[in-house]
Amino acid sequence: VYKKEIDVNVCLIKYDGLQQEAENNVLRLYQCQQCKSYLNKYSNIIPENDKYNWKCEFCSYENKDLIINKVDIPLNDTIENCIAPGIAKDLKTPEKDDSSLIFCFDISGSMCQSYDVGKDLKKKFNKILGKKENKNKFKFQNDNSDDEDNQFDYNMENTSYISRLDLVKCSVRDNINSLLKNAPNTKVGIVSFGSDIEVKGDCLSNVMMIKEKDMNNEAKIKSIGEENTNLIRNPIRQSSPSVIKSLREIEEEGSTALGPAVLLSLSLLKNAKIGSRIFLCTDGMSNLGIGSLEENKDKAMDFYTRIGNMAKEKGIVISLITFEDSESEIYILKNMVELSGGDIIRVNPSQILEGFNDLLENNVIASDVEFKLNLNKCMTFRDEEKKDLSNDDSTYTKKLGNAARETETYHELKFKSSTKLAEYKEIDFDQLTNLIFQVEIKFKKTDGKRYIRVITKNLAISNDKEMINKQAKMNIISNLQARKSAKLAEKGNLMEAQAQIHVARNFLNSNSNNNYNNQQIFHQFNRNMNSFHNNMNQMNQMAQAPNIFNNKMNNMGYNMNKNNNLFGNNMMNNNMNNNMMMNNNMNNNMMMNNNMNN
Repeated sequence: VYKKEIDVNVCLIKYDGLQQEAENNVLRLYQCQQCKSYLNKYSNIIPENDKYNWKCEFCSYENKDLIINKVDIPLNDTIENCIAPGIAKDLKTPEKDDSSLIFCFDISGSMCQSYDVGKDLKKKFNKILGKKENKNKFKFQNDNSDDEDNQFDYNMENTSYISRLDLVKCSVRDNINSLLKNAPNTKVGIVSFGSDIEVKGDCLSNVMMIKEKDMNNEAKIKSIGEENTNLIRNPIRQSSPSVIKSLREIEEEGSTALGPAVLLSLSLLKNAKIGSRIFLCTDGMSNLGIGSLEENKDKAMDFYTRIGNMAKEKGIVISLITFEDSESEIYILKNMVELSGGDIIRVNPSQILEGFNDLLENNVIASDVEFKLNLNKCMTFRDEEKKDLSNDDSTYTKKLGNAARETETYHELKFKSSTKLAEYKEIDFDQLTNLIFQVEIKFKKTDGKRYIRVITKNLAISNDKEMINKQAKMNIISNLQARKSAKLAEKGNLMEAQAQIHVARNFLNSNSNNNYNNQQIFHQFNRNMNSFHNNMNQMNQMAQAPNIFNNKMNNMGYNMNKNNNLFGNNMMNNNMNNNMMMNNNMNNNMMMNNNMNN
């Protein structure tokens, strides 16, 4: 019923290279008048008098009588041009990391739930929190009563249990230690939410509160935040003692005003530097104020989508961290996180430090990112939405928003049908040995300057399917197929997701023989997919409400992608130049299917 196919022709774009200077900065970029691709190192430009003629290598259009400055003719695969000025810098002063970071965390009643983390890990948590281990039992007595029933042993410091809230406070404290060491000029603020919202900010100013009665007043919450941006103005190297002291004083209480707290946090960062962040930590559903999930979930989804778009426009990243056993309705919150360029991490208690550290290390390096991937007209994209395609489906364009160090996009490529290829009379397929691929990235750096970077690759093509499959990078294919399966399941397309898993598993298995690395990639993919597949079957048979299913699918999907990426990155031992990786063999061959010769 569901026909699924896999191509080894996969392009992986890694955006961490945007923080580095390009190989070749030019004053002007030259575009094809038809498909809008860029003149590049591999373009064949023919001089004629004082002008040039250029037959576009993507669409075959004849660009005639071009006036080209010789110094702007690309000499490298990567070229870059600054298209909008930013903030003027004093070159004598080294750049400082003065971005802002708000820890926005849930202190509702459910955060008092405790976990047995083991005594060794509990000691580690206590050390981070600055608590001294008590070796003796203490009597705690109600001052207003002499009744022995009101006396009990208080020996919690000797147990291996720790509450969710203490786990969060411990992780924040650990992050502060890292910031003091690696980014001491970061401005850190604390926002906690239960039935009320308390803004401690950098803990060197007055505390600001928003009471329960105002939780549905979106305009007021936004206004209060924008009027109090000065609550987060001091670097952590100055505020850390006060922040740490305030953390210890926070206790559980009340409901979960998540929506108002996120809006307030975003408003507090009105004037913050591009790349500033909000770490949102919660264990439950928003059930109070705007964005509440107990009233109208469609309305709540619209609210969090608007928040995500606001964050994207400001260059602010919102990331979510939650517990594996909590009902945090990720599918409602995911648009907010994804639009802002953030991450969603679900952790078990013993891994919460690693989860927070993953978020801290994944710094934003560019905002307002938009990319375009140009293929030769004989190629197109597999399983991309039609609205994102142009140039007869050979160009893919997408607004990415904020890009962090770990941001990646995967694109599966395929050749067009034989019928379509037969229309291209100007291409001699018998003589076709190479194809050009080009990615264009428009982005804004943290200094406010806007750039355009163009990366072009020239790759050989081949009909030898067996050789291509043997030498393809299976970790890239594994990661892509995991993402595609999760995306299908997230949309409720269960049978399609299962079909995608099935064909991916078969492909990886058939191409893992006699290669230890590929076998390990297959086994990792198989383990993740077995759990994913079983959960889909259970949910499908139970026919539960779509929102419950989507929440479960999203949770599994994010964890699955995380596991595959961690393993895949460890297996990848050869980095390609310019952060544009084409999944190909050692000789840079692409696979041309047999229809190409028909």
